[in-house]
Amino acid sequence: MFPEGGVFVDKEVRIPMSRLAHVEDYSPGLYGLPHMGEVIADHRIKAGWTSQEAFAIVCGVDKQTVAYWENQRYLADMERRILLSKLLKIPPTLLGLTWYSMGDDNTTHVFPNASNSIGELLEENAYALYEDILTFAHASKDKYSPTAAYRFKKHQQELEQIIHHVPAVEIDAWKDLLSRFYQHSTFIAQHHKKDEEALLLADKAVSLAESLNDAELLGTSLYRRSRVHLVQSKQNSARTDIKSALEKIKRAKASIKGSSYLLSAEVNSIYAEGDEELKAKCRIWQENASKLLYNGKVEEDGTFLTFNLYAVHHERAKTLLRFSLFYTSDNELTEKLKGMCLRANKELLIETRNALSTARKHLEPGSSTGEMNLSITEARIYLAAREFEEGAKIAKVALQFARKSHSQQGIEEVKQIYAILHQLDPTNPYIANLGMELKIFPTK
Repeated sequence: MFPEGGVFVDKEVRIPMSRLAHVEDYSPGLYGLPHMGEVIADHRIKAGWTSQEAFAIVCGVDKQTVAYWENQRYLADMERRILLSKLLKIPPTLLGLTWYSMGDDNTTHVFPNASNSIGELLEENAYALYEDILTFAHASKDKYSPTAAYRFKKHQQELEQIIHHVPAVEIDAWKDLLSRFYQHSTFIAQHHKKDEEALLLADKAVSLAESLNDAELLGTSLYRRSRVHLVQSKQNSARTDIKSALEKIKRAKASIKGSSYLLSAEVNSIYAEGDEELKAKCRIWQENASKLLYNGKVEEDGTFLTFNLYAVHHERAKTLLRFSLFYTSDNELTEKLKGMCLRANKELLIETRNALSTARKHLEPGSSTGEMNLSITEARIYLAAREFEEGAKIAKVALQFARKSHSQQGIEEVKQIYAILHQLDPTNPYIANLGMELKIFPTK
C-alpha cells in the first residue's frame, strides 16, 4: 500500500487521493476552515453562474445577499451552508459541514443518514473528502482551538463508523487513513494537556499501522508517540519508540526520515552526559537531517510533519542547550542553577543562540505555535545562562503565543519555567509579573 501517481494503491484496488480542493486554494477563514466566501464564489463560477445577479435569481435572493455570502469568512447559518453545498456541489468539509448533516433517511447505502444522491456522491468521493479534512486540519493556523478540535473529533468518529462498512478489499486503505487521523488527534489532545487521551490515541495509530504491516506508516506513528512520550517526560519510552521508528523508515520519504533523525538526537541528548560517543551520534543525526534538506527539495508527502530549516535549527538549538548544561529533569536543572560553582558552557550557549536565531529566520510567518516553541527554548537558554530576568520576559512572550494557539501544553511549559525562576529569584519583579500573568500568586 503506497502512493502511486496520485492514487492510493492496495492490491488491485485504487482509491482516489484528495483532488477536490486544497486549503491553499483559499484564504484562511475562521475555526480552521478556508474562507467560505471565496469557496462559494469559486464554486459559483465553476457551476456556470459567472455573475452574482444570475446566482441571486437561482437562489431567490437579491444580489446584495450573494455579495454578503461571498464576503464572509464564515457563514453562521448552517441551513444556508447545506443548501449552498448541495446546489454548488461544494465538498461539505469546505463549509464546516459533515456528510451526516447533508441528507435525509431515504438511502440504503452504507451511510444511512445520506439521501440517495448525496449517498452516491459520498460513496464515490468519501476517501478523498476525508483526506481533505485531514489536510485542512493540519494546515490550519487555528488547529488547536476548541472549535477546530471538536469538529475534527466528530469527523474522526464518522470515520470510525464508516470503516465498519467499507468493502473488505478497501479496508487497508481506510485503516491507513484512520491511523493518520489518530496521529493528528494525538497532538490535539497533547496540546490540550490531555496526557492519557494523547497516549491512547497514539497507541491506536501505532496498532493500526502494525496491523497493516506498513513500515512508513508505522515509522510515522512511532515518531509521533515518541514525541508525546518526551513531552510527558517519559524519556525511556520516547527513546524506545524513536529507535524503532528509525529502523522502520530507512526507505521512507525525507520528512519522516529527517524528523526522526532530529527527534532521535533530542531524546538521546538526555542520556549523553559524559558520553562523547553518544554526543557525536546526536550531531550525526542532525547532520543527516540537514543533508536531506540541502541535497534535495522536501515535498509534502501526506505525513504533515514540520521538516524544514526552522525545524532543523530549532532542534539543533535544543540539543546544544542540553549539552551546555546537562540535566534530565527540571528539579535537577534547578539544583544545578542554585549551585554557583557550576556554569553552562559559554561556547555552546553561543552556538545555541545562533542556532535559535537561524531557526527564527526560517519560521513560517504567522505561526503562533512555532513562535511559542521558539520562545520557550529561548527562555530556557536564559535560564542556563543565569539571566533570570530576561528568561521571565521571554517566557511571558511564550505564554502569549501559547494562549493565541490554544496550547494548554505550552502554558504548562511556561509554568514549569516560572517554577524554576521563582525558586531561584523569588523577589524579582519580572518573575513575579510572570506569575501574575499565569495567575500564580504567593501563598504567604
